[in-house]
Amino acid sequence: MRDTNYIKNHKMANKGMFFEEEVKMANTGYKNRGIALVQKISTPWKVVRRGRQIVSAFPEEKSTLDFRGTVKDGLSISFDCKEVEKEDRGLPLKYIEPHQIEYMRTAIFMGEITFILCFMKMYNKRYLIPGEKVLQYWDLWQQNKGKRGFNYMPIEQMVEVKSKNGIVLDYLSGLGDVI
Repeated sequence: MRDTNYIKNHKMANKGMFFEEEVKMANTGYKNRGIALVQKISTPWKVVRRGRQIVSAFPEEKSTLDFRGTVKDGLSISFDCKEVEKEDRGLPLKYIEPHQIEYMRTAIFMGEITFILCFMKMYNKRYLIPGEKVLQYWDLWQQNKGKRGFNYMPIEQMVEVKSKNGIVLDYLSGLGDVI
């Protein structure tokens, strides 16, 4: 019989894999068309061994955002992918880690374009949330901790992105006039 914690953790580890695959296919499309070069950033892991056996593994440090790259003409972008299973109002802010918020603040200050790509499973729709909006709602949430209605990014504040121009998920189109 399988350990239920293993099953639960395995499911959580694979959460969002389909959505990330869509993003990777979009990145390949952008690269092939000479539009952008965007890559997934791996989190460095520390592996603890007992002889040849792996005993455990844990992240060595906090990561940045899931993806980083350059759009034609030298514009730097970075973004993270979030998947929302049952929520129908928007993206719960608790899905975003504090170290990701701090990275976004610094990156925006340095002139980088940051955003969150969000897959709302309930609607089978994908959205882009500009980094400035994420920070605005995060700060509001922190100021009103515990008050209902401040703990999520509403769908109305997101830009829907779809397949377009031969790109599986043309998320760059969601940046509008920025690029």
